[in-house]
Amino acid sequence: MSESTKTMQQLTILGIVAAVLLVAIIGIFVYRSLAPTEPQPTEPVAQGTQTTPQGQMPPGADQAPQVEFDPATAPVVPDGQTPEEYVTEYLELCSAGEFEQAFTMLPIATQARYGTAASFAETLRSYNISGFEVSPQQESGDQITVVGTQQAQGITFPHTWTFVPGEGGSWLVKSRQMGSASQ
Repeated sequence: MSESTKTMQQLTILGIVAAVLLVAIIGIFVYRSLAPTEPQPTEPVAQGTQTTPQGQMPPGADQAPQVEFDPATAPVVPDGQTPEEYVTEYLELCSAGEFEQAFTMLPIATQARYGTAASFAETLRSYNISGFEVSPQQESGDQITVVGTQQAQGITFPHTWTFVPGEGGSWLVKSRQMGSASQ
């Protein structure tokens, strides 16, 4: 084999390797840009700390004040409605696009994270909610938890709602955290 033939084969192999690497890099970029992202509303966690799953936060959440639970300002489950029915109503409102009314049902700390009903609505609209499920409420001591799971963009994501007793036998919405108690 002549030297020029050998050089030509090496250049051909080098060109093929470079083309394969280039296609792989382009493929990675295209895959990342087309892959759906999981909706990630952010929620406060215990002791008033806040979390930002996968670094996403609703608009203005980085300036949101940290709000401790205050029974005097907490949303109240209406008379004749169970905490489980309350979560179901919230999820029905979200599915129907009734975001302003759903916003008022959130715990005060969660409302503070979103800032306004408008930013809450903007965030939830982007999720394209396609359905939901509500697990039966669980009693533990003097509180009730309910897991409501929304489906959006082909992904399910649960929120655990915690309710505590208020005055006169009512239930107060204490918190809503991303994830389920069974995780």
